[in-house]
Amino acid sequence: MKVVDVSSWQGRINWDEAKKHIDGAIIRCGYGDDIASQDDEYFLRNISECERLGIPHGVYLYSYATNESHMQSEVNHILRLIKGRKLQFPVYIDLEDATLRPYFNAELFRRMGEQIEKAGYWFGVYANLDWFQNTIRTSLDGFTKWVAQYNSKCDYTGGHDIWQYTSQGTVPGIGARSVDMNECYRNFPKEITGGKTETVTKPVPSKPKKDAKFDAFYRVRTKKHGWLPEVKNLTDCAGFEESEITDIAVGVSGGSVKYRVHVLGGGWLPYVTGYNINDHVNGYAGNGRTIDAIEIYFYTPDGCIIKKAKYRVAPCGGRYYPWQYDNETGNGQDGYAGAFGIKIGKVQLCIE
Repeated sequence: MKVVDVSSWQGRINWDEAKKHIDGAIIRCGYGDDIASQDDEYFLRNISECERLGIPHGVYLYSYATNESHMQSEVNHILRLIKGRKLQFPVYIDLEDATLRPYFNAELFRRMGEQIEKAGYWFGVYANLDWFQNTIRTSLDGFTKWVAQYNSKCDYTGGHDIWQYTSQGTVPGIGARSVDMNECYRNFPKEITGGKTETVTKPVPSKPKKDAKFDAFYRVRTKKHGWLPEVKNLTDCAGFEESEITDIAVGVSGGSVKYRVHVLGGGWLPYVTGYNINDHVNGYAGNGRTIDAIEIYFYTPDGCIIKKAKYRVAPCGGRYYPWQYDNETGNGQDGYAGAFGIKIGKVQLCIE
């Protein structure tokens, strides 16, 4: 996908014209702490125009965070500006300021990502090649990556979804000033919203159909045994008591699911929606590291009585935790199945 990222530097953009030449846009919402004077002066216009025209879009914030209070202020800054909006690309934190680098603390940004994702958005990290190779390294691998390297190819080998290859691009409608250009290798609009933007109205059936049954299919990969056979509904469990799970693939016979995993000692990995153990991008959730929590959400097809993903996990060598329904909280549920810091050995799942 051909994606631009823009800020007040580009001034007043003719988005009607720009739409003809791009597949998406990532818009700067501001920089630093949650102070109105640090909002990007063109953010509201840019995001409103993208919504009006159905241009898939995400946002980014230029970060100065070096401690907990500044990190929390930046989270508040982002969420204040995107509250109530539906994004088709992730929310990115821009890590490039030279004064930040000596104080870089990966744990701050992991917690930032978890808060952004808890609010219902995808989270990602933007930085240049040098930052990723020598400062960030693998510390934020649980989030999608956007790498800047102005070159004929991207030399980053740690896995990335977007490559910013120049800051001197030109796009009709974006005026005389240059614009950052990016190649995006992942269909975020399809994964995040099913390809729908704010200009698309989803029809609501006047009467629901009869109760429909949906089957869940799932399989896991463990450190000791690799990928295990597929399990359907509650006919069995996926996993073994003595071997921790590192990856999970989930599919359904109707409707759709999104799911993600939390890795031991790390954070939440991005949501996936596919069911294919050969597709490491969107076919399963996991990155080969031990999982300690799983979140699954089932989308009921139009016109059907609402169903939910019902799932539970058992720690290695332990008994099952209580059932979890979608990402609900309350009544003994905390939004996911598992306990941070404790390895998962078995999973069960059905749709009801």
